[in-house]
Amino acid sequence: MENSKITITRALKEQMLQHARKELPYEACGVISGSADRGPLQFYPARNELQSTTRYHIEPHDLYRIIMDIEEQGHEIWGIYHSHPASPAYPSETDLKQSYYPDAYYLIASFADVKKPVLRAFRIVDKQVEEVEIRVK
Repeated sequence: MENSKITITRALKEQMLQHARKELPYEACGVISGSADRGPLQFYPARNELQSTTRYHIEPHDLYRIIMDIEEQGHEIWGIYHSHPASPAYPSETDLKQSYYPDAYYLIASFADVKKPVLRAFRIVDKQVEEVEIRVK
């Protein structure tokens, strides 16, 4: 695993946090498109078909629409995003089991303190977790 730092725009961070806030008390989820050379480009909010406070699964029609748009733009899946409404911003056992994109960053927002949400990023490969520093510009 490499790239222990990523840079995202303040607007991208705010889009993710606003989406998560809107979905409370449930976990929010989405996909971030981008490329290795240009970084993250666009946030695609999605519906959590589980409507759960502890798990997420991107609604299949949303995922299909998002992937088709990403491919049409000539981009790739840069990141997978979800929130933890009441627990820390760290991958859960379920998150580890469902980390199907080893080349993607996993961004998790914690709303354990609703007034001060925390956003963290990780690489997850073979259930091994490496935190990645987020720089906001």
